[in-house]
Amino acid sequence: MNTSRVMVMALLAMLCTACAMPNVVKLPSGKVIEQGQITNFSPEQLPAPVLRVYTGDVLRIVRDAQTPAEKDEATLYRVRPDGMIAYPFIGTVKAGGRTPEDVGDEMTRRLDAIYREPKVTVNIAEAPGSRIYVGGAVRNPGVFDLGSTVNVAQAITATGGVLPTADSRHVALVRQDEQGMQQVYFFDYAALLGAGTNGSRSIGLQRGDLVFVPSSRIGNAIQRVDMYVGQLLMFRGFGASANYQINEPSYKINTPDGSVP
Repeated sequence: MNTSRVMVMALLAMLCTACAMPNVVKLPSGKVIEQGQITNFSPEQLPAPVLRVYTGDVLRIVRDAQTPAEKDEATLYRVRPDGMIAYPFIGTVKAGGRTPEDVGDEMTRRLDAIYREPKVTVNIAEAPGSRIYVGGAVRNPGVFDLGSTVNVAQAITATGGVLPTADSRHVALVRQDEQGMQQVYFFDYAALLGAGTNGSRSIGLQRGDLVFVPSSRIGNAIQRVDMYVGQLLMFRGFGASANYQINEPSYKINTPDGSVP
């Protein structure tokens, strides 16, 4: 088990649900930690943020040929827990995890047999889950509302900055893709700050992103999983256990050259 996998296991432990079966997270040996290596991405290699629809969002769906006299309330649709919405004449449409434009394109195709002008426009009217998560070796780990465009440097600064014990060379960005898989990217935060004066592209964040700053000792980061869970995702109020079972997770550790770490 290399360092990349160890860090991802710690990250995914924070994302587990409060009803998970309690168990003990076993620490890797120091030798395993020392032998592991992490390959970082440069800011230009990281994926650009994408606006996606989440469960619980309220979508405003308007057919472009709709008359102004039609009630606005009829255009609002809340995304169900299964990620679907139900639209007149065409039935259910998968919305969760997709972009508003993608949802609109599918609906337009399906409405083509019904309307002479089937084009629809989809926007997110309400986004109750528009948050990012910052945890690990920062002064005030927490959940932050994503009210506007935010990059990694701004998010970490909002926590009060990294601790002196942080390993700023191997910060992890965990991002869910359109298939629902957690994609993990490592980057050098210290180098990012140094390159900022040279016009280097910043790392933008999107809804649901998790930024994790590890401790300089990976073993310590894993031992503090319960503290991060309590402070970051507020599971304490739901009776979460102090220990967590890490099963085979749905994640992919990305490397710049495409190799498997």
